[in-house]
Amino acid sequence: MPIRSIFYFCLFLVIIFFSYELFQVSGISSTKAYETKKRPIHVLIISSWRSGSSFIGQVFNHHPNVFYLFEPGHSVWMRFKTEGAKLLHYAVRDLIHSLFTCDVTPLQQYVSEDSRYISSLSFFAESRALCSPPSCLHPMVPGGYNRSICYQLCGKSTFDKMAEACHKYSHRIMKTVRILDFTVLLPLFRDPELDLRIIHLVRDPRAIASSRKYFSLTTDDKILLKEHDKATESPVMATICNAQVNISRMVKAAGHSVESRYMLIRHEDLSREPIVNAKKIYEFSGLEMTPDLETWIYNVTHVEKNERNAFMSFSKQSSKVIQQWRKTMDFKTVKEIEEYCKGAMDLFGYLPVSSMSDLKNMSLDFVL
Repeated sequence: MPIRSIFYFCLFLVIIFFSYELFQVSGISSTKAYETKKRPIHVLIISSWRSGSSFIGQVFNHHPNVFYLFEPGHSVWMRFKTEGAKLLHYAVRDLIHSLFTCDVTPLQQYVSEDSRYISSLSFFAESRALCSPPSCLHPMVPGGYNRSICYQLCGKSTFDKMAEACHKYSHRIMKTVRILDFTVLLPLFRDPELDLRIIHLVRDPRAIASSRKYFSLTTDDKILLKEHDKATESPVMATICNAQVNISRMVKAAGHSVESRYMLIRHEDLSREPIVNAKKIYEFSGLEMTPDLETWIYNVTHVEKNERNAFMSFSKQSSKVIQQWRKTMDFKTVKEIEEYCKGAMDLFGYLPVSSMSDLKNMSLDFVL
């Protein structure tokens, strides 16, 4: 074979080899670029007042990959106190949609104080992400996230910094008790920008009614029962219970595309087996449990601890808390709540109490 032919043949082989290598490298780079540009996951926790949604929110809030916001719908309801829940549903839905895309400008329209700073949000310190860089320029103290210190150091953080922080997390998660009609959320499932999952938290209606007595919910009740002349405890509980039943039914009616992105969990199950159920919640949301998180969840559900100057304290023996309503409610009130909330109790697995002696007999269990 002539030398020139051998030279061109070898050159051809070299070109083929480097072309293949370049293709491989380009393919890897493209794959990595695709992986880094994956859509964030969006999780909305829906529940009712005094159902334990703040705790489940904190299960997410303490995860390092989560940008969590506590009850954004509160700003909407407090801005329009004379309106009814049915009308405000859409404003809350649209605000949640904007915040899922890290657009915070609509939220600024609802706050009543200086709209430049996150301190105008009543519960901004309930978000670890808002208490950490880049949202808050002050780094957290040794030992990690601390609400009281966040209130002191991070209140002058701007909404622009809040939006910047939102973009840095793989998961954007919010909780609300102000969505009582699941149909208003259906458009969010059709938005190609959102990878939406719904966690629906329910609780024994008798425990909810018992807990409500210790919190001022007058404004919320008036909005909830706009069509009623007077917000008494019974119609409030009937409205709440019916809403939770209708949410569950609407999910099933919406079909597999929605039902596959919906998770129902009972407060009692989370309280009795917090680690097991927290892992299920994380798995559903595309998150992984870490040893530090497992330790934190165990401690706040097994150890009594009072946090001074805190909006809420989570450290309690959760297995005892779920039975507390049986010590504080009289038999007549229990039977009234059972009547108003029969549909919810049947659907979610809560058994009625037969007598006063059964109510006080702690060896009996009224949760299936």
